[in-house]
Amino acid sequence: MSDMSDLQCVCCGEPIERVRYFPRQLLTADDMRAEQEYFREKARRHNRYLHGWGVVCGCTVEVVAGSKTPQVRVCPGYAVGPQGDEICIDRCIDVDLKTGAAEQPCSVRWPCPPVGEVPVVKDDRAIVYIAVRYAECFSRPVRAHPAGCGCDETGCEYSRVRDSYEIKVLWQLPDSHVNARKDDEAWCAAVHQGQGADYLRQGRAFPVPPCPECESDPWVVLATVSFATSGDAASQDKNPVLIRFTDRRVLLATQRLQVAMLCLP
Repeated sequence: MSDMSDLQCVCCGEPIERVRYFPRQLLTADDMRAEQEYFREKARRHNRYLHGWGVVCGCTVEVVAGSKTPQVRVCPGYAVGPQGDEICIDRCIDVDLKTGAAEQPCSVRWPCPPVGEVPVVKDDRAIVYIAVRYAECFSRPVRAHPAGCGCDETGCEYSRVRDSYEIKVLWQLPDSHVNARKDDEAWCAAVHQGQGADYLRQGRAFPVPPCPECESDPWVVLATVSFATSGDAASQDKNPVLIRFTDRRVLLATQRLQVAMLCLP
């Protein structure tokens, strides 16, 4: 196995720029957007490189009892997406496992996700993944000043962009989780090969961790769910809907890590 410190870092995107203000400068909407984008990209990069991504707290998934179709409920919580975006689920969302229908907080402008042709079916049970990703929606429409002199050119523009999210039923494990699992295993193998803390005791440099890859997949898996695919199987099954968290990627906050260290004997 090659030393992980020999691997080159992979960084995302072009260098970011911020607006340089000077007296009598003519500012446009593009300048204001560039100012916002600068700080947004810095926050994303900070989250990705310093903290990582995954479920920070909450975001539990429960079975909806008494529903005619197999449904689960996603509870409020906080997560960080693979691209560094904050995802804050502010209320409970019920999700139909067969149709994928869910009450979204706003009209999401993302394309449909690649859910695959059919879900994986084992012993008359389908296996799906409940996932969430960052999304934006427009809010607070206001009247916009007309560009010309006509009387009928008054229009409306949305004055705010709200940070939001989209919850979806995926039939395949997202590439973001598959790639992250491979990276974690490779890094753990490199540390174990060097016997961990022996690096420091021997006066050697600890292996340099590789930079995270640029993830084009924005999904964060909250739970892996299996359910009966036929009515007969569901009626005979004592547990028609089973929820597991084996594919959930957990991101421990600094406070939790500090408490964990204090609890060590």
